[in-house]
Amino acid sequence: MNDLTSAINEKLDELERYQSFLQTQIENRKKYEAKLKDFIRPDFDLEKMFQSNMLAFEAIYPDIYNTFLNYQLSRFELHMEDGKVNVYDTKEKINLYKHDIYQDSYVQYLSFQDNPVVLTNKFSVREKINDGFIHSHFLNELAVNLQQQNEQKKSNRLPKVLPTLMLMGIGCGYHIHSILSDHIVKKLYIYEPHIDLLYLSLFLTDWSHIFEQLNVNNTELHFSVGEFDTELGITKEVESVFQRFGRFFSGYSFLYKHYHDDYLDRVAKQLSQQFVGNILGFGFYDDSILSIDNFSRNFNVPFLKADGLDELKNIPVYLIANGPSLDADIKWLIEHQDNAIIISCGTALSALHQYGLKPDFHCEMERCQVTHDVLTSFYDKEFFSGITLLALNTVLPSVFAMFEDKVQGVKWGEASSKIFVQGLGSQEKPALLVNCNPTVSNCALAFCEKIGFTDITLFGVDMGYKSEQHHSKNSVYYDGERDSGLYTHKAKHKLKSNFESGIFVETDEIFKYSHSVLERTLAQNKHLQVRNCSDGAYIEGTVPTRTSSLISSPIENKSTLVAHIVQNIKSSENYTDDAFVALQNDVTLFIDLCDLYIEQLSSRPTSIKAVLDTLDEQLHRLTSFHNTTISYFDELLRGTLLHTHSMLINSLYSDQDEQLAINNYYTSAQIVCNYLEAIKENYTAKFS
Repeated sequence: MNDLTSAINEKLDELERYQSFLQTQIENRKKYEAKLKDFIRPDFDLEKMFQSNMLAFEAIYPDIYNTFLNYQLSRFELHMEDGKVNVYDTKEKINLYKHDIYQDSYVQYLSFQDNPVVLTNKFSVREKINDGFIHSHFLNELAVNLQQQNEQKKSNRLPKVLPTLMLMGIGCGYHIHSILSDHIVKKLYIYEPHIDLLYLSLFLTDWSHIFEQLNVNNTELHFSVGEFDTELGITKEVESVFQRFGRFFSGYSFLYKHYHDDYLDRVAKQLSQQFVGNILGFGFYDDSILSIDNFSRNFNVPFLKADGLDELKNIPVYLIANGPSLDADIKWLIEHQDNAIIISCGTALSALHQYGLKPDFHCEMERCQVTHDVLTSFYDKEFFSGITLLALNTVLPSVFAMFEDKVQGVKWGEASSKIFVQGLGSQEKPALLVNCNPTVSNCALAFCEKIGFTDITLFGVDMGYKSEQHHSKNSVYYDGERDSGLYTHKAKHKLKSNFESGIFVETDEIFKYSHSVLERTLAQNKHLQVRNCSDGAYIEGTVPTRTSSLISSPIENKSTLVAHIVQNIKSSENYTDDAFVALQNDVTLFIDLCDLYIEQLSSRPTSIKAVLDTLDEQLHRLTSFHNTTISYFDELLRGTLLHTHSMLINSLYSDQDEQLAINNYYTSAQIVCNYLEAIKENYTAKFS
């Protein structure tokens, strides 16, 4: 009955969305009636237009061209009514356009001009900053400045130059023609779930002209056609696209949904909700320096070897995080602790300590002092003895020192790791871990995959909360029933529940991003068989499993097996910190790079387009260092550029008047210049 009720509600929601879409069309037609009087409807031979467009696609998108050579329509088709062409949906038995494909598209475009949908990141102002990071100080100064600028903003009309535009739905394609005729778009993402409509658009819109406009404006385009396997698919694709575009462009992006369609509505909603993730997952300058400081002092810790142990693929692993559902499963875990290798994640260790359950391995990833302080708050030498630490190379040496046995995994994507690997030459590399942040659950799963474990069961990996309880009540986050204040409830998003249909789990941006990284890891590693016993968010790629249905049996000679694993996952290579000498050799080059960026940002720009070109060029300059001896400059500065450029773009669009907007940008750019000057001073002091 619940499934039936849910299906009925979904259908009612779809009908309401469709009625709202129609009502908006009617209102817009009235609103722009005067402009329609001057509208010149395109008039051309449909077949000739198709042939012309096919030639254009053959040159630019040969795969689409080949698909359309003998294409058979499956759902949509062209209908002629009163001498006018329309697109007919044979499934829904309705026309895609209410009146006229060209007039309806033009009216919608006019409405979008007046009230565009903008996806932007929220940059919060912090009242107190006590972490000592250069980044925190200047980012907060930028946030204060941006807040003041936005308070003066009077309207949000579509600007002449757009940093990014995501067009959801091609339909007849005429709205694309209209936008590109009047506006310059730096980065363009076009998505059409129904290939029929792309095919029909070749009869209805001049794609040759569209491609010419893109070429004239030097627009970078990504074309995407067809439905994704899941609604989350579009989020993952857009994330990948923005890695190429430059993630900072997602700091201020326009979203245009063209027609009503249940699937398109859902993926567009999914994209707008998930879009904030494009700004997450990168560090910043101080973070990189801290990783270098820590790693350079961790060479006494054995490295995880690159090749996993095949013999472990059928050995069960219980991966335990500190979500609120851990409390409900702890009795089962205590009873079955001899049936699997147990790995605890971060603060989950404090809860297991209280419950009296000692894990075999413990995982840590954070490089800051807080990790050491939290462990110290419940440190028990007898309890910690016998637990092997699995931690990233960037973790504080004092954290490694708390455990008798330990193994470090090299986190790829760090400046310190890049310097180390470049210095290895022909020496065999240790394991390089990816997808190991932003939470320890991500890190532990990355370790499991590299070690060779494939049979994994998750506990307490909730990725959110169903009530006010945000972690295990027996962990450092609580003092009895009282919240200790270490975590602030910041739920802004919802994720589908792991067990209950139609129920959602509240979550914050970090857990939401962590959730997407878990799903990415599982999608990239199909050999991992993962059950999820956590009563939190559903994780695609896992099997929701109640502990009551888990079948397990004791591991024979488990302590011997654990000792064997600990011994055999360590690399026998003798690694040194010699490569870090390169930092001293390259100081002048790094300072020169910062000076170039300062020079570019210090000049008052002539136009919004010039600003976007400059910011784009700065990012591409970092990328150009790949495969050189200074490729680690990318890791040192990419996160800083991501954050500051995202805020600079917001300043650039903080006013409709271009000169006022440029003035606002220029004010913000000087703060970034001061940030870079502080980086120069700090870097020189450390490495000269």
